[in-house]
Amino acid sequence: MNDSSTSPNKLVPTFQTNGVTLDESPFIRIAGISKQFGGVMALSNFSLDIQQGEFHALVGENGAGKSTLMKILSGVITEYDGELWLRDQTVRFRNTREAEQAGISIIHQELNLVNELSVAANIFLGREFKNRMGWLDDRRMEYEAQAIFNELECHIDPKRPVYELRVGDQQLVEIAKALSLNAEILVMDEPTSALTSSEVDRLFRVVHKLLARGVTVIYISHKLDEVFRMSQRITILRDGQKVVTLTTRETTLREVTHHMVGRQIEQREQIARRERGPVILKVDRLSLPHAMSGHRDLLREISFELHSGEVLGIAGLMGAGRTELLESLFGATSEDPQGTISIAGRPVTFRHPEEAVQQGLALVPEDRKRQGLFSHMNVRENISLCSLAELATIGVVQRHREMSHVDDAIALLSVKTGNREAAITSLSGGNQQKCIMARWLETRPSVLLLDDPTRGVDVGAKAELYQIIDRLCAEGLGIIVTSSELPELITLCDRILVLCEGELTGEFSRDEFSEHVLMEAATRRNRS
Repeated sequence: MNDSSTSPNKLVPTFQTNGVTLDESPFIRIAGISKQFGGVMALSNFSLDIQQGEFHALVGENGAGKSTLMKILSGVITEYDGELWLRDQTVRFRNTREAEQAGISIIHQELNLVNELSVAANIFLGREFKNRMGWLDDRRMEYEAQAIFNELECHIDPKRPVYELRVGDQQLVEIAKALSLNAEILVMDEPTSALTSSEVDRLFRVVHKLLARGVTVIYISHKLDEVFRMSQRITILRDGQKVVTLTTRETTLREVTHHMVGRQIEQREQIARRERGPVILKVDRLSLPHAMSGHRDLLREISFELHSGEVLGIAGLMGAGRTELLESLFGATSEDPQGTISIAGRPVTFRHPEEAVQQGLALVPEDRKRQGLFSHMNVRENISLCSLAELATIGVVQRHREMSHVDDAIALLSVKTGNREAAITSLSGGNQQKCIMARWLETRPSVLLLDDPTRGVDVGAKAELYQIIDRLCAEGLGIIVTSSELPELITLCDRILVLCEGELTGEFSRDEFSEHVLMEAATRRNRS
């Protein structure tokens, strides 16, 4: 293993663990930190120095230890081996409040918002402003929240309850919450996983201002184009250990991905052309009314067909209706959709997702934390949940059959877990996503709906998921996939539909794919 003391790209001196302060000391020093969860070693003797005002990127496959390291730095995890130094002083935070008081703010990969509270109340939760009477000063909190959103150049009502926001806007609330602390160290764990390209640009403009003020940014992302865009150095983790720290301007994307996964990942423009079968799903003039009367429909007059053995992509900017379309097909909307949905030539109406599952549909949701995971259950229970009836005899689940099915699913999707009985919350975000996908594949669907399935998934796991999707298509499955990443849709799909504000504004075959034409359709409303 290489480290900063042996790498030719070393920018800062090596420090001993005896507490001696040397010249040009690092702002943050992580010395020999190890952390184990059950039988899984999340971090092993990890050391790293970070300078003040540096934009330092951490990359690695899911389960490499990145999020565990940041949870230690931000006071979420308090029990670990090794030392953490800040401004030449050893620190060990007992909680997140102590980390915040030390100037550390974190944007978590998993959203940590209180759904019933307003946007402003979430941003200042635990740090509420009060008036002279000791009552909550909602007006001031809303004013301060609006100022942050203005800096982020986004339009979110601070008075609005969080549960009404889509995942992308909730992500922006998490970012606003971190910025409100005026921290000296900003940890960003997959902050753009649910953001559009324009929202990413806005965020990076804010980050640029923070760096100019001397704020230190630690950036975790699977989107390597973002890593190369602003970082000075990149530290690569694999299996809980540091592989190497590289100077960004002196390395390449190929070198970084090779260090991440221990092998070269070949870049493919597109998966090979598929032989599609008959129409398996037909949608005719589908509309979805808004839950509040007087508002524009969330979906309007959408018609398309899906063939077996085909991957149909759904593109569109945030708020275009991608998620609403999949939820309408799956019977998971608060309002009843209008229009006709037919499966294998037979019209169907779903009042509940259970009815959709019985007809061969499965949905992997966009927000795995709120809609996909059962956090109190283990890996086995999360995977087998939707197929227990099939695994039962006379109403009793046959445990040996369940374990066999779960083991096969874990192997199929290469889920990285200590064992099938491990807590689902002990897995990385990407491996949690694989478990949700495994659960729905156990129902043997004929139509698989994937809502941004690679959100928070590393480059190696993405390649594996692409192969799995391709294999499922070859077996005759029809797949509809949404993604905020146009290159992903271009790689995966046989056809792509584009939505803009709930309307279908374009349909493109493989020969017509390009980011330019897709983006043009995504920003063009039908004039009717």
